Amino acid sequence: MAFKKSVFLRRADREDLDTIVEWMEDTDFHHFLYGDPARSPKQVREQIVGMLGRTMSQTMPNAVYLLIDSEDGPMGILSLQNISWRNRSCSLDLYIRKEFRSKAVAALAFFRAMEYAFDELNLHRVAAYIYSFNSPSWRLMEFSGAKRELVLKDHVARDGKLYDLYAYGMLRDEFEQLRAKYAEKYPEATLAAMLQAMNEKEQKAESQT
Repeated sequence: MAFKKSVFLRRADREDLDTIVEWMEDTDFHHFLYGDPARSPKQVREQIVGMLGRTMSQTMPNAVYLLIDSEDGPMGILSLQNISWRNRSCSLDLYIRKEFRSKAVAALAFFRAMEYAFDELNLHRVAAYIYSFNSPSWRLMEFSGAKRELVLKDHVARDGKLYDLYAYGMLRDEFEQLRAKYAEKYPEATLAAMLQAMNEKEQKAESQT
């Protein structure tokens, strides 16, 4: 998928419930999930309903859950958790479906997540906790300028083995440097450019009807 393709974040609707539950029941999703994945479909559905309810009702929630959407349909889930409005910080989890896991899509989804955290929520710091076997994710963090701040040895068990946990942090100023660095190289990747392209597409469609 080229950068000019629309990748955006939106609030999940009730109509998205079945799709999200299907993702969360997938073994691939559980492989990257921290903690015990042994939950029934009913428990998963109840959790999603609770997530949607908190997102819609609270003006200053301690967590925000958004759908990563595109012209090709929903691509994954973004969660910003442990939001501290006083400290202006949060932790980030990003899940992208297998069929959309190209480097370009992952990078643009991460870029959208940072835009939302820093521009919309006015946060100062975003943290991410990534398992050592998830090399595409931690390499993306390092490529983006995030710092590996902590390593927890043998912290998570998967497939009969123990793996380290890496803790990354990105500050607002570091993201601004990243944004400035790629503004000229990928001008169509900015949110403003994407919204303008979408508006032009809608206006063109209206003029043809």
